[in-house]
Amino acid sequence: MLNTLSVSFHLTHDCNLRCGYCYTGTKTHAPMSAQTADAGLKLIEQLALEQGIPNVEIIFFGGEPLMEKELIFHILKRCRETSSGLRFSFKMSTNGTLLTESLLLDLLRNEVFVSLSLDGGPETHGEQRPNCGGHSSYGMVERSIPILLKHIPCANVTCVTTPSSAHRLAENVDWIFRKGFRYITTTLDYTADWTSDDMRALEKSYRQLAIWYEEKMRRHERFYLSSFDERIRTHTRPPLQATERCVAGTRQLAIAPNGEVYPCITFVTTERLPQFLLGHVNEGLDDACRSYFHRCSESEKAECAGCSLKSRCSSWCACINFMSTGTVTQASPIVCHQEQVLLPIVDEVARRLWKRRNTLFLHKHYNDLYPVFEYLDINT
Repeated sequence: MLNTLSVSFHLTHDCNLRCGYCYTGTKTHAPMSAQTADAGLKLIEQLALEQGIPNVEIIFFGGEPLMEKELIFHILKRCRETSSGLRFSFKMSTNGTLLTESLLLDLLRNEVFVSLSLDGGPETHGEQRPNCGGHSSYGMVERSIPILLKHIPCANVTCVTTPSSAHRLAENVDWIFRKGFRYITTTLDYTADWTSDDMRALEKSYRQLAIWYEEKMRRHERFYLSSFDERIRTHTRPPLQATERCVAGTRQLAIAPNGEVYPCITFVTTERLPQFLLGHVNEGLDDACRSYFHRCSESEKAECAGCSLKSRCSSWCACINFMSTGTVTQASPIVCHQEQVLLPIVDEVARRLWKRRNTLFLHKHYNDLYPVFEYLDINT
């Protein structure tokens, strides 16, 4: 990440789903123009070259980015034609409803890594991710799953847990795993009003998930589960430095459909947020605003003072803090509660696997080459 500039292109605010936890505001058909995209590419090339950053990661985002697939291929073509000498990589997050095999193959030919938003089985996904008519979108997504896994065996799934689905988290992870996915990122709805009952349900689910995780490790089944593996990493690896944590506004930017530039995807909405607006693709960036945002997001959180978990939790994430509290200077109370519950559960599982000298656990968390070998194993 230190030598990469990551830029999300919000191709549209429009979407064919109406997920209750979506933070991007009112869905409107006001897509990014090709001219705005070209100006955005010119701006990020200039930034990367000025800062001596050799790699540019472009993420296609929305709304639903595949509603503007022509623009995706326009941007890909422009990147191939550039003479800047920068190395480009591409990612896309999609709800899967518009994904066809021919379209996926076109994306793969252009080296676009595609990830899927999938909240679990039919019940959870149907409740949380309805279509515009209020009906379940599960059937539309289910058709894309075998297509995606056929061509991208290591495809990542992002699974969102809300207060109403907290009691089904372990069930949903297991369902996604049984579908064939081996890279699962779990996250919470940080915009929701989590009650003490919801948190107790979440804790129970994490305990169930701990049993699931340990069982899979004992069977030497290779997988990545963010909620457990990332927290084990905070114990087995050196603490993250400030430059490795939140880089929003510095090495991470987001371009809105109208060309406005924000620090990260969460701050791009259909309404203007002048306190987080860093500039425009046609006018450049305000360095003072970028520096101010970075200082605010990296500032020590008063509520974290004296906490023994401070070096291991994600209270530094500007996006999560903003979604939860409306500011980047205050840590999310949802994160705080989750980490106090989850870290001891994860640590206990890790201790048991360590004591048993579980070879997959040791390989996974103490061998720096493990991600390479795992990728090769899954893709062959």
